[in-house]
Formats: sequence, C-alpha cells, structure tokens
Amino acid sequence: MEKRRNGKEILIEIYEEFFPKIYNYIYYQINNNAVCDDLVSSVFMKVVENIDKFDEQKASFSTWIYTIARNTVIDYYRKAKIESDIDDYVDSVKYSLSFEDAYREYTQEYRGSTEALMAILNEKERPVIYLRYFEGLSFTEIGSRLGKNSSTVRTLHERALKKMLKYLQGKGICYEDII
Repeated sequence: MEKRRNGKEILIEIYEEFFPKIYNYIYYQINNNAVCDDLVSSVFMKVVENIDKFDEQKASFSTWIYTIARNTVIDYYRKAKIESDIDDYVDSVKYSLSFEDAYREYTQEYRGSTEALMAILNEKERPVIYLRYFEGLSFTEIGSRLGKNSSTVRTLHERALKKMLKYLQGKGICYEDII
C-alpha cells in the first residue's frame, strides 16, 4: 500500500513538473488546443503505463518524457497523413535580416501571434524552434531530446529561421526598418 501511495505521489509530481512543458512543446507543433489536449493526455498515459520501463542509465527523465511526447506528435502526423519534407524548402531569404529583431517587431508593433509564426513551420522544425527559444536549450541538448545529432538540429534551426524571416518579410518587416 505504501509503494502504491508513493508511486501515486511520484506521478503527481511528474505531472505537475512536466505538464506545462509538454503541453507547450506539443501545442507549438500542432497549434490546435483540442488536439493538443488529447496528445498531452496520451503522453501522460504512456508515462503511467511505462514508468517501470524508465532506465536512468540510458537517459534523463526529461529526455525520456520528451521522447514520448515527440513520438506522440510524430504518430499524430503519420495518422493525419500530414507530410512535409524539409529538403523541399528553397532558401531565398537574405542573411542580413536579424530574426530576433524582426520577430520582436512583428509581435509588438504588428500584434502578430507566435502561433501564426510557428504554424508556417513543419513538424521537424517546430520542436527545434520551441526548444531553442521557449526552453532556451543548446543545440546539443535539443539533439539529445529529439534523438538527432547537433548538426542536424543546427540545419533544421537555420532553415526554420529562414522560413520565418521570409514570412516576416512578406508582412513588410525588414531589418533595415528596425535599426
């Protein structure tokens, strides 16, 4: 009985600590509240069902739960048959435009939403941008969470930023206007 109670308390602590992080992680990839709610519930059900399979020798708990979340999102896209290939993206944005400055201009002056900006990214790019800018992780840490090497993460990051910069330029926000 004591083990069951302690197990329940541990699951409550896990839920309280990771729910907001996992919710945001999934939301910024899906951009749909109802679907996000379902997927987050699915993630925590998988955590409960597989907690005994967690091995701290293989990965940190944070890496383990984010892997579950990442796989849940991948499964969602597979079932929804949403396909997008990052290699199809053609680079046409100038390097001189500062993403941070343009983004700040877009969200403040133009009342643009983060969700709209994230929505233009594909399912491979969203988690990289989310983890980099919302969680503040390094490329190595992102690679660890997503099961990719850091050079792949850097490439996804660069292409995602270029795609967002092109979008911002389409909204009339240019680096020269900000400085």
